[in-house]
Amino acid sequence: MNEKFIKAHWMESKNQRLAHISDIIQNEQVTSQEQLLKTLLSQGFAVTQATLSRDLKKLKIAKVPSTDGTYQYVLPNSSVSASMSDFSGSSNILNGLISVELSANMGVIKTIPAFSSTISAAIDSRKLKSLAGTIAGDDTIFFVIREKFSHSDVKKELIEKFPELENKLK
Repeated sequence: MNEKFIKAHWMESKNQRLAHISDIIQNEQVTSQEQLLKTLLSQGFAVTQATLSRDLKKLKIAKVPSTDGTYQYVLPNSSVSASMSDFSGSSNILNGLISVELSANMGVIKTIPAFSSTISAAIDSRKLKSLAGTIAGDDTIFFVIREKFSHSDVKKELIEKFPELENKLK
């Protein structure tokens, strides 16, 4: 076999594997690389843990808190967005939110550890007019209120986008 054929076949199988990994992550709750590796091997993909780890990095797949308190893999945009649309109505992610406090032109949201990034992304995805943006730590989210917006404007907009926050705003 010539080198060109081998490289073309390898790229084809790599692209198929990457597409399959995305498909699995999108359609199943995957909580560990080990689980994903076993699934791929059982479906005929010859892959090592090291290769799988590189594939996850290439696909920008992240591990986020799930609603049952464990962690699961998600795709960069579609999964996180889908998760957030689940969470942003009157759903699960905000179960990780403890409190929201406003002060001057800033606010602080306290969360259960490891939930702040996902909640922050959910808030950012809703594009609130009153907020300039959020910064997430492990269990705290900091946000800045835009000029000309009052605390009541922020509260009203947060409740409009996330009705279950009404009893958590101070």
